[in-house]
Amino acid sequence: MNERTAELDDSGWHTWARDFVPPSHRDLPMLRVYLPFIDTDGSFVRWSQYVDVEEHSASLSWFEATRDLVEEHPGIDDLVSCMGQPDEFTAQALRDAIGDLQLRCLRWVGYGEVPTTPTVRVHGEDYFEADLVPADIAAERRIPEFVWDADRRLAWGSRLYPDSLVIAAELSIFRQLRNDPRLDSASVRVDRDELPPSSGD
Repeated sequence: MNERTAELDDSGWHTWARDFVPPSHRDLPMLRVYLPFIDTDGSFVRWSQYVDVEEHSASLSWFEATRDLVEEHPGIDDLVSCMGQPDEFTAQALRDAIGDLQLRCLRWVGYGEVPTTPTVRVHGEDYFEADLVPADIAAERRIPEFVWDADRRLAWGSRLYPDSLVIAAELSIFRQLRNDPRLDSASVRVDRDELPPSSGD
């Protein structure tokens, strides 16, 4: 892919967290923002209700972290991933971090949208490029998996139907996201952390 389309690797299914943001943004601080789950009543449930995300690396897998909690918390098995469609608190926190930045995004063709530009292949899937508009970051609307700005201040990436986002951001935005009480997050160590399979897969 060329620089205009975020320079993401198109060779296959990577696991390193850093591989989900373009190389142009990889020198920025990174964090993983955990998207909420949905319970049987349709209410959103944060990871931190069951798992202390601060005590784990950003490679945390929901399945591994909760494997031994089923007996103590029987309802944990009934939680389903929001699959990239967050609650209003998460959406607002992301909108606040974006501010007035002009962002581009890649939209997966499998969601049924008609491509408006030629498709590109990222991690083995076809996407098309578009402007990110305010309505893209809204409660219960699917967040585009790949987003970036031309000024190299903010980018994120994730898997399809994601349970979390890997975000690279300039220090002020990084701190804003990392300290936002509306979000569960963990700092990414690029030499160690991976993005495990999504609980939405």
